[in-house]
Amino acid sequence: MHIGDELLTGEVDPYPREIIALVREKGARLDLLEVLGDREEDIIRGLEHAHAVGIDLLVVTGGLGPTLDDVTREALAAHLGAALAVDAGAEEEMAAALSRMHGRAVIMNDVLRRMVRVPSSAKALRNPTGAACGVEAVKDGMLIFLLPGFPEEMVPMFREHVLPRIEGNGEAEIEIRVWRGESSLEPLFEEIAAKHDVRIASLPSMRWREDGNRVVFKGRRAEAEAALDHFQRLLLGEHGEF
Repeated sequence: MHIGDELLTGEVDPYPREIIALVREKGARLDLLEVLGDREEDIIRGLEHAHAVGIDLLVVTGGLGPTLDDVTREALAAHLGAALAVDAGAEEEMAAALSRMHGRAVIMNDVLRRMVRVPSSAKALRNPTGAACGVEAVKDGMLIFLLPGFPEEMVPMFREHVLPRIEGNGEAEIEIRVWRGESSLEPLFEEIAAKHDVRIASLPSMRWREDGNRVVFKGRRAEAEAALDHFQRLLLGEHGEF
């Protein structure tokens, strides 16, 4: 879940491609990708929705800065039913980080301390490349991580704090390219779906006669491979070619 009004303008790419790639390399499945503006009530609804649909691990990025429009911490605290408080350890780490960045001692103030507030039932996460601390929390079995929105901070923190907590379940995506119209493939998809526990993504091209249409089988690797084999046999049986 990615937070920030700037992500809704079309001027900033809201998709964390490196993080998505890391999740897929783990063999885990990404079930939800959402972009929200800087409205606390919208973020709260986003957290509630993720919980309602059974998300196991939720990463929320952005809205952790010192300004009044940075309200992701407030939204999480409301979702948890917990109070926000300055984390002493995170404050000390941030003071040291800011002093290194500026080449001089930085005196902490209430504005800066907004970046190290953590819900009472959660814990602060170290930020190795920036100032604002992240947050780790649990709500009814859903593990929640708050990370900064800047990729230079987000990705290192994801690697350090989140990636080790992701358990792969053998998910695989196997792609094939076929030179047939999408509508003619639908009966084959129905047969595959009836016999294999996979999800089928049809990615058509307007130039399919030249470039082909992409078909992706998603699921446990053994099931995806079996579905691909079945699909190829159906294609060869009908036309002797893909």
